Amino acid sequence: MTERPLADILKDCRRGREAAMQAFYERFYSYALSVCLAYASDREDAREMLNDGFLKAFRHVGDLKNEAVVIPWLRRIMVNTAIDYYRRNRKRALDTSTELVEYSLQEPYLNDEAIFSQLSVEHILTVLHQLPTPYRMVFSLYVLEGYTHREIADQLGIAESTSRAHLSEANRLLRRALTTQIPTDHERTNR
Repeated sequence: MTERPLADILKDCRRGREAAMQAFYERFYSYALSVCLAYASDREDAREMLNDGFLKAFRHVGDLKNEAVVIPWLRRIMVNTAIDYYRRNRKRALDTSTELVEYSLQEPYLNDEAIFSQLSVEHILTVLHQLPTPYRMVFSLYVLEGYTHREIADQLGIAESTSRAHLSEANRLLRRALTTQIPTDHERTNR
């Protein structure tokens, strides 16, 4: 079966045709979910962000003039939806951030390339989801989206210094979590 051209889907979405909206949703579901997963505490939150994001996309599909930019346009909508979700649930996020679990295992030295070459995307996302929500939001906006600390501070309603501190702590916790879960060369040869 031939996939329907994106231009036709977008044209029909602008006309409010439900079949076109379903086709758009199905075509971009996996991509949009992957964006939301970087910001969500769990799959349930990610799906809520995803559905809110698609509703916004359908409301603003008329603003999309060029089908070639649909991916960055949709990504921006999903990221902004995640930011809105964070703002709505800030109290809950701040409460859970005080429950940080420190890892007491000895950290073997591994450089970042060695760490990431041995991990799957799913594993990295799992570790990312273990971060307290404020750290995960700052990390994702800074690393994945390229926001500056000033932009993050403005979007999340925090001080710029808080954004820097959250990123530093997120990096520290991620590095520790990832390095403690990878066997060192010595451990691998002695099995």
